[in-house]
Amino acid sequence: MKTTSALYVHIPFCDSICSYCDFCKVFYNEKMVDDYLTALEKEAQTLQGTMTTIYIGGGTPSSLSLAQLARLMHILAPFCDAHTLEYTMEANPESVTLEKLQLLAHYGVNRLSLGVQSFQPHLIKAIERHHHQQMVIDVLKMAQDYIPSLSIDMMYGLPGQTLADLKKDLAVIDTLPITHLSYYDLILEAGTKLSHTSYQGIDEDLDDAMETQIHHHLELLGYHQYEVSNYALGNHESMHNKVYWHYDNYYGIGAGASSKIDDCMIDHSRALLKYLRGEDITHVTKLSKEDTMFNHLMMSLRLVEGLDLTEFTRRYGKRVQEVYQEPLKKHLSLGNLVIDDNHLKTTPKSLRYLNSILIDFLD
Repeated sequence: MKTTSALYVHIPFCDSICSYCDFCKVFYNEKMVDDYLTALEKEAQTLQGTMTTIYIGGGTPSSLSLAQLARLMHILAPFCDAHTLEYTMEANPESVTLEKLQLLAHYGVNRLSLGVQSFQPHLIKAIERHHHQQMVIDVLKMAQDYIPSLSIDMMYGLPGQTLADLKKDLAVIDTLPITHLSYYDLILEAGTKLSHTSYQGIDEDLDDAMETQIHHHLELLGYHQYEVSNYALGNHESMHNKVYWHYDNYYGIGAGASSKIDDCMIDHSRALLKYLRGEDITHVTKLSKEDTMFNHLMMSLRLVEGLDLTEFTRRYGKRVQEVYQEPLKKHLSLGNLVIDDNHLKTTPKSLRYLNSILIDFLD
């Protein structure tokens, strides 16, 4: 069994529900949060050891009251010490306070991921978010005194968004004290509020133009792209998310969370009320060796650094060239994939259409 030292904690509560979101979430309710923390504490007690990375996501973890956030930090304290290299919490600008930042810093949180998506008022309204540009600037300015690594989430392809809107967002990013950002292409997920509207998404040409603009602008600012949707300054790549992309092991606790332990995926149900009652509603899927190898390949090719060929052979006792002889030969000859420094990787151009490349590796 490979060592497991990454922990994801899901907090499914939000002050409001964004129109594009399909994560496990409900509206904030004080008593429900208290009951949830009781159930989460019980589940956390089944784990042991210090974690190298901890990531609190949601939902909106910052929607918790100061007292509830303090209780969450206390529950997770046994997993954090000097060996914890990265401790992240997601937040929305409107629910971040000075007292919450001080509390997080006290418990060792060293990375804040702020959900922004856009700075343009009409776009913010279209996706039912509730911040404004100055609020984001003020929160980040306040946070930099307590949290050393600041990240924001942005989106493109939003309803009504133009290339001019995107350029305005990028101009704001120029001024922010951040070290990392994720820039996601909007995906219309089934069951979301946005999927029930007439919005069909942007056309392919505009999508390509926006992606090109983002990459060019961020490169000029000194950010390097290290994953399909992620950019960092210096060494501020997300260590926790790289656990997923390297297909390493991780624990996930809370409703809707997932764990990966070697060839097993352990998925929590999104049935929140059952979770609050302490019912064990996880579903364990034991993956075949073929599925595990493909997932490893798929996740690692999202990274600019690509798939570590030595690590692949060590895990599975087979070389990538043996397992995927024909598709590998095809895409190496087409120039879609290259082998460099013992890593299989995409080119900057082919990274954009990775999914179509991966189809050939499924056969």
